[in-house]
Amino acid sequence: MDAPEQKEWLETHIPHRVRAAIARLPMENSILRVTATIDPQQPSELEKIYWRCATDSIWEGRLAATRWLIEFVGIKQDEAGNPTVCKKSKRFGGKDVRIDDFDGGKCISPSAPEAQLLASVWKGCSQASSHATNEYSHPSVSDRKELPEALTPIVKHLQNTIYQKAGKNLRDYVLEPVR
Repeated sequence: MDAPEQKEWLETHIPHRVRAAIARLPMENSILRVTATIDPQQPSELEKIYWRCATDSIWEGRLAATRWLIEFVGIKQDEAGNPTVCKKSKRFGGKDVRIDDFDGGKCISPSAPEAQLLASVWKGCSQASSHATNEYSHPSVSDRKELPEALTPIVKHLQNTIYQKAGKNLRDYVLEPVR
């Protein structure tokens, strides 16, 4: 990836996925140090229905964004339930992007301490949202435990690799109001 394309990803694409993943999650223990929750007053039944639709949408988007981020740092789960390298797909003509395409970028190793958690959350996000299944025994993707625990090392890894190399702070882009 050339420098302008990396800049676009660092300032737009990656922060977009991080924001989608952390919406309404307690992230106080991460480098983001934020809880991105808003609970509007709901005076009417219709507004309660609208809010339920919005929070369901947030939930589905969070799972997709979390899976995207886990794959971006190079992890997924193999058939035996172990962490493995998430390879780039050949079916998209080599257009897949991963962290190691960036200056300073390196994938998280499948043997890293956080890899098992990331692989499990990847599987949980995949089965809970991306693929319709009738098996409910997928790994938990609780918004109070597993998701913040998985997102914390991802955000830290992004900052300590590609954002640090670029002299940028991921937090500044994630917590930036709409431009």
